[in-house]
Amino acid sequence: MKKAHLLAEVLHKVGLTRGLNVFWGRDRLTVLAYHRIIEWDTPEFRDYEPVVSATPAMFEQQMTFVAEHFNVIDLAALQAYLFDNKPLPERPLLITFDDGYLDNYQNAYPVLKKHGFPAVIFLVTSRMDDPARLWWDVCGYAFRATRKNSAALPYIGQQPLASAAERRAARELLMLHLKHIPDEQKQAEMQQLCAALDVSLPADERLFVTWDQVRELVANGIACQPHTVTHPIMTRVSYDEQKRQLTEARARIIDETGQKADAFAYPNGAPGDYDAATLRALRETGYSTAFTLTSGPMSSSAARRHPLQIKRVYLGYRDSFEVFALKTMGLEAFIDRAPFVPGEH
Repeated sequence: MKKAHLLAEVLHKVGLTRGLNVFWGRDRLTVLAYHRIIEWDTPEFRDYEPVVSATPAMFEQQMTFVAEHFNVIDLAALQAYLFDNKPLPERPLLITFDDGYLDNYQNAYPVLKKHGFPAVIFLVTSRMDDPARLWWDVCGYAFRATRKNSAALPYIGQQPLASAAERRAARELLMLHLKHIPDEQKQAEMQQLCAALDVSLPADERLFVTWDQVRELVANGIACQPHTVTHPIMTRVSYDEQKRQLTEARARIIDETGQKADAFAYPNGAPGDYDAATLRALRETGYSTAFTLTSGPMSSSAARRHPLQIKRVYLGYRDSFEVFALKTMGLEAFIDRAPFVPGEH
């Protein structure tokens, strides 16, 4: 990781960031994909660190960069361009967050207000009422909290756990298996995991925003939109369940906020996590716009052709500022573009 950061710093200094800016041009849509904004490298952080996108200080630095190089737009402006032929400014950028973590409200929202930036938070709507950890954070907490030096774990058997490195390796191996099991089985597997690691989850800890906070966010330019009810990967549940997740999440947000709710972010967001049936389910349940985690940016015209497959720039907890700058200017999308044209699916 240190070598990657050093390389990114060199590439940034020699002008690759500026070169990418020229390559992608002014008529491109950049959508940033954040999750958590929190200090993760501390004893107080007890969850799954890869779901963190930035520390609060790094997020502030990133937003300063965005202010200098882009024109931040809101969801309404993007949809007006996509469906009503309204113009976008040069180098438009949309800021998004997935899941609805409380630290979006505590740590990101003040920075957004300072810069006068709108944004979109995609909510896992069941978490506003039931703030219990989602399955990946259960894994994160359980492997951090265990005092066992080894344990027999679901799917992967006996694993050494004496060091932090061994615990991380076992956690990632287990999560590879958990991502492929039916969504309804994950809760039972989490109970087995906690029992195997002799860990009890704290019952009084809220990780997600409340509906009152959602309403405050919406009133101050932060659109809150559906990310399903319980965060299943769409291609791993039935078509009827996809429609239920989409319908109930959308209805709950409309009921709680009174805002339009027709934008969606795919859980996990990779090409295999949604398919033609998912696109049909979105249309049938009233959605017009959806966001993937395929590397962005993309041309604005391609977004208009594919409004249910809008690309985003995924931001990770280990990204240095230089990595952020290169990603946001489109390095990953440039690498991934061959052999197809950006924006074509």
